[in-house]
Amino acid sequence: MKKFIQDFPIHIKKSISDFKDFEFKFDQINKIIISGMGGSAIAGMILKDIFPELELVIERNYFPNTSIDENTLIISCSYSGNTEETLSYYDYAARLTEHVIVLTTGGELLKKAKKDGIKYQLLPTGFPPRSSLGFSLAFLITLFDKNVIDDVNFEYLEKFSKSCSRENSDVNKLAKKIHNTLPIIISEEDLSSLGYRLKSQLNENSKMLSYNVTIPEMNHNEIVGWENKKISKSDFSLLWIHIGWPKNLDRMKITNEILLNKVALSYHITTPENIDKNLTSLFYLINYIDWLSYWCGKLNNVDINSVKSIDILKKKIS
Repeated sequence: MKKFIQDFPIHIKKSISDFKDFEFKFDQINKIIISGMGGSAIAGMILKDIFPELELVIERNYFPNTSIDENTLIISCSYSGNTEETLSYYDYAARLTEHVIVLTTGGELLKKAKKDGIKYQLLPTGFPPRSSLGFSLAFLITLFDKNVIDDVNFEYLEKFSKSCSRENSDVNKLAKKIHNTLPIIISEEDLSSLGYRLKSQLNENSKMLSYNVTIPEMNHNEIVGWENKKISKSDFSLLWIHIGWPKNLDRMKITNEILLNKVALSYHITTPENIDKNLTSLFYLINYIDWLSYWCGKLNNVDINSVKSIDILKKKIS
């Protein structure tokens, strides 16, 4: 896992050239649905935050929960190609529109795409699905805008990722403060995908319970739940992700003051001032939170690659 996380910027850079020839005409499309589960869905969630102007819906289900017509594009994502929810969704959705793209390494989903004459893009094999994010995200970004990724400072990102791999790194120091807590991750609405990514990575890599919420919404309900006198200060930590809106910065400051005696630590994960304010910043944050989950896993002395409970569930339900 360590090598996969360190090479995240390289995955993106490599994928730009690998996927540059994939073309799709959007002139007839008025809605985009990305269907996938777990690590295969997160790229779509991030894409939605990058391009809020797109009519984009993320579906993580066996069947459609949104309307589909002949002008809808379905992007069906399953790294293994055998995710049962995604296969079921494909069977429902592919009958309703001719505009379908499959993103996978193979499996039953690729067989269906070839049989149905559907456009598909193959991802590199040999990765845990959650570690293939750089490839799937690069594909989706270049599918919608081939130029937006041109200004990314990959040299900066590669140096940063390498620095995070060291035991004396700042991200490892943060991991030492939170690995014995249940982290509550707070992001703004327009970066909710990163909150979800960190929650999921802590679940899978670190074997930690965690959950993510957004601000200002959490100030309208959850903050009252913290009034419970049974809460132990050592049990929880607050991780804020790149809060930037002025009123939300005020809310973060006041919330930290209110919860001062309720949490072991409150920490704001954000980008350095000297970083380019483009996708470089976004990729920096993704890499940072992945490293955070890695170091928490090491400190918890767990098998970071293993997802034992998922494997058991899949075996029993198949």
